[in-house]
Amino acid sequence: MTPRIRDAWAASVLMVGALGSAGLAFGVQAALARSLSPSEYGRFAAALAVVTIIAPAVGFGVPAFWLKAYGTEGWAAKRWMEVSMRFIARSALICLVMAALWAWFCTTDAGTRELLLWMLPVVLVQGAIEMASVKLQLEEKFGRVAMWQALQHTGRLVLVMACWQSAAGSEALALGFGCIGAIVTLGAWRSVSALRRGTADLVGHGFKPAAEGARENRQTPQIAELWRNVMPFGVSSLLFYAYGQSGLLIVSHLGTPRDVAVYSVAVTILTALYLLPTVLFQKLLMPRLHRWAASGDERLERLFRDGNKWMFALGVAVAGISALLAPIGIPLVFGGQYEQSVSVVVLMTLCTPFRFLTVSASSVMTTHDLLQVRNRCAAAALLFSVVAGIIGVSAAGIVGAVVASVAGEVVWAALSILCTRHFLFRSRHGPTPGAEAQGSADSALPSVLKQIPVSVIIPCFNCRSTIERAIQSVFEQTCRPQELILVDDCSTDGTREILRELVQTYPSNWIRLLLQPRNAGPGAARNAAWAATNLPYIAFLDSDDSWHPAKMAIQYGWMHAHPDAAITGHPVALLGPDDHPASRPWPDVVAPRHMARRRILFSNRFTPSSIVMRADVRGRFDETKRHAEDYYMLLEVVLVDGGEAYLFPRPLSYVYKAQFGAQTGLSAQLWKIQKGEQDNYLRLRRRGVIGRGEWLCFSLLSAAKYLRRCVLSRRFT
Repeated sequence: MTPRIRDAWAASVLMVGALGSAGLAFGVQAALARSLSPSEYGRFAAALAVVTIIAPAVGFGVPAFWLKAYGTEGWAAKRWMEVSMRFIARSALICLVMAALWAWFCTTDAGTRELLLWMLPVVLVQGAIEMASVKLQLEEKFGRVAMWQALQHTGRLVLVMACWQSAAGSEALALGFGCIGAIVTLGAWRSVSALRRGTADLVGHGFKPAAEGARENRQTPQIAELWRNVMPFGVSSLLFYAYGQSGLLIVSHLGTPRDVAVYSVAVTILTALYLLPTVLFQKLLMPRLHRWAASGDERLERLFRDGNKWMFALGVAVAGISALLAPIGIPLVFGGQYEQSVSVVVLMTLCTPFRFLTVSASSVMTTHDLLQVRNRCAAAALLFSVVAGIIGVSAAGIVGAVVASVAGEVVWAALSILCTRHFLFRSRHGPTPGAEAQGSADSALPSVLKQIPVSVIIPCFNCRSTIERAIQSVFEQTCRPQELILVDDCSTDGTREILRELVQTYPSNWIRLLLQPRNAGPGAARNAAWAATNLPYIAFLDSDDSWHPAKMAIQYGWMHAHPDAAITGHPVALLGPDDHPASRPWPDVVAPRHMARRRILFSNRFTPSSIVMRADVRGRFDETKRHAEDYYMLLEVVLVDGGEAYLFPRPLSYVYKAQFGAQTGLSAQLWKIQKGEQDNYLRLRRRGVIGRGEWLCFSLLSAAKYLRRCVLSRRFT
């Protein structure tokens, strides 16, 4: 199944789930309205509105923060889970106490107070469902997401129908709502345990690392640090639900119980309609929005431009259909006693296109550092709506409440569009990637700060057992390269099939796969990828090596600030087969040392897996050579083209077998490596690049190094 077909299927599942959930929620309210008297229904709706407003404070935005943490940190975000569980448990206790205090001290009607106390467990349901949904969103199991969204409404509908048949009152319904809330909460807590254990099947983050990084272990967060990160998400959630319920609360305090019932019908219908954009953006797209924002993917900006147009058009269509069906549907579903609600619903459908537009624009503001901007827009819209609602209800009753709701939606949509356009475009001109990367080591969220214009090239030949480790080390870079090019050099061990699977495992269009027509060696494979990229910088990695997560941040960051440098490299370190690159100490950012001509001629300290270089240099790998072809490219760049070479002092890449004298691979062929080096010197001598004295001197030194390698490795072939 192609990514587009898979996305279309996921969107269809979520759409069906949203419509089903909306239908169930609608059915619950309709059944309540028909089974209870208008005044009793008004009290029940007022009590339910209180617990609904308090519910978002459970976890206070932690599930939403998980999407951002996993979107930017990947597997390493598991470090936030234990502290998150403690935070959620404490916030749940506080919210239950707040709801109980509200019932005793802020509710004047005794019947409403009793209903509210029975429904206290409902306070926990929203946070529980969000936690379970986030886990499934990260795994892209959207069918189960839809099931979780419908679970609570299904149980409520069954309960209401049973109570209706048995003529049970609102007290029994409130008790049943509370029991359903407790059951759903326990189920969700169990479901999210996979994130706590780190066993969830994350999609779009590559394969799970074999070991935990030392840096993540050192930075296990505390509750204070978690609070700083989740507070904007919690405020956003509270503002969203407060806005949705503010009109109903104003009507319940300033109007009659019948006004509350009539207005509740309109709110119920609109809430069902609003599920469509909310589920689409918050369930399907939100994990991807965070990944796109973290990697600088242009699809984020494209979604903002095109999504707003389509969502507004869809909102207009939905509003028109709803207004046409309202005169027939409301009396049929809710009963003849609610015919007064028809005119209210028709007017309030004007809110629909603006709410669709708001959800589209404000979802983009959840990424980057724009969440606080989104919160200010929501707070301004809430303040406007509350003031307008108080004035409107006092002056014109329920009609004034409707006018205030429509005006509030228009204000919120306008603020969201204008602020997102301004701040999203301005963020494109922020600090340079290098400066951001160097400052990322001490940040609370060591995430991918910006996608950098580097193309990573990995030649692949019979490497099915090691290529996943190499690719994962590139993907885990704190500054992620814009693209990774895999070049299969006619492998015979099934590597090509593995590469095709890996292309689908990682984010769309991040990996490019090139297939060589014949086996021509690593030099030809690197040149083919080099010719296929148009990015200003390239980096090389051998399929059996790996990188430290900070390599690109340090190496490209320095080159971005020093554009005259043609090529940089660094030493490599030897790791055991079970060691993970992130387990190595986090390197200090130290300026590299300029490599003089004689140092370049003396030895090749720029192994392919260490190199980052400008793509516009003229030197290329010699495709006729199978040994020391990388050294010849380095000599051409420095000696022929006059490029400046710099060497970092810290190892930033890792090998898993000895560089000389290994049992397998090109590095095992010491004599052929020696012949390749001698051929390099001879060819430069014939081209007049080095003098006769230099050629003789460095050829002898190369022979001495060969003998030393033979002695150390105890191999002479």
